[in-house]
Amino acid sequence: MFLLRASTPADLPEILELARYTDSPNLPTDEAFLRERLLRSTRAFAELAPPHAEWEYQFVLVDEAGRVLGTSAVLAKHGSRGMPHLFLRVRQEERRADSVDVRIRHATLQLGETEDGPTEIGALVLHPDVRGRPGSPGRLLSWGRFAFIARHPTAFENRILAEMRATLDAAGRNSFWEAFGRRFTGMSYAEADRRSTTDKSFILELFPDVPFYASLLDDAVVEQLGQVHEAARPALALLEAAGMRWIGEIDPFDAGPFFGAATSEIVPIRESSLRAVSPGEPPDDAPQCIAASGYGADFRAVSTAAAVELDVVCLTKDARRRLGVDVGDEVQVTPQPARSGRRRSGNG
Repeated sequence: MFLLRASTPADLPEILELARYTDSPNLPTDEAFLRERLLRSTRAFAELAPPHAEWEYQFVLVDEAGRVLGTSAVLAKHGSRGMPHLFLRVRQEERRADSVDVRIRHATLQLGETEDGPTEIGALVLHPDVRGRPGSPGRLLSWGRFAFIARHPTAFENRILAEMRATLDAAGRNSFWEAFGRRFTGMSYAEADRRSTTDKSFILELFPDVPFYASLLDDAVVEQLGQVHEAARPALALLEAAGMRWIGEIDPFDAGPFFGAATSEIVPIRESSLRAVSPGEPPDDAPQCIAASGYGADFRAVSTAAAVELDVVCLTKDARRRLGVDVGDEVQVTPQPARSGRRRSGNG
């Protein structure tokens, strides 16, 4: 049975190895970067303070032997003073000329920012060897984060955002950045992405501050606006099942779409409940759920069959063992999506 728990600095080598499967901007194969993130995560789990850009909660998925086989994260606040959340708002504009009976619709891109940003989820990677395995590792890795948020509501914002991974070519280039961002900054995608981790002012200073017609870009580039990397589609399916939807915005670096929802409206958060563990074992046809125990750094979650009745829940013996609970103890019960998709890697 897989277990989702808070990461520790000792998990660094295995998280670094997982990062090699995507090398995405929010989980790069950069040992120093990941070491600092794990230190921030350790402080965040310990303090559970109100949402702040410094608080990053990194989770790991482990098997019975304690091997780290997956990771995912929650950034308590994406967008703060001096480090705003940036986006390109996609709108439709219609131009018409009645004299020649022509009407044309254009997509426009408008740079936007906020220093009071939402909570962001991301950095999800599942080891290829366990994708599709029994025990719902992908669903636990994705929806287990929502169980943690439901358990600690004051530590997160009232909206949650997910930046979905966009397509890069074999050389690490992004077609949208090459056609748009490079022209306004003179930087490569990799250079701009590295700079943005500590300073985003150059985007605000160099990008156009008026709406930009996407029709000025090549058709092949326009077709990629808001498209999700094929490897990230299963992760996106889980977020959509949770109630997250495209919010009409894309990332100004790679044109990946932003999906979001009000925290209170996300299905696994809205439908989480506290129950006392009852004796016995659930029936064979009992539905699967995510059961969680502990708070902060002691948080633990598993995917398990569960029978809920009134204010109690019947869990499997293995689930009680992995959670460290006994009959009469309180656990949080969170619904689980019915299907987990084919593969999980990348953002989301």
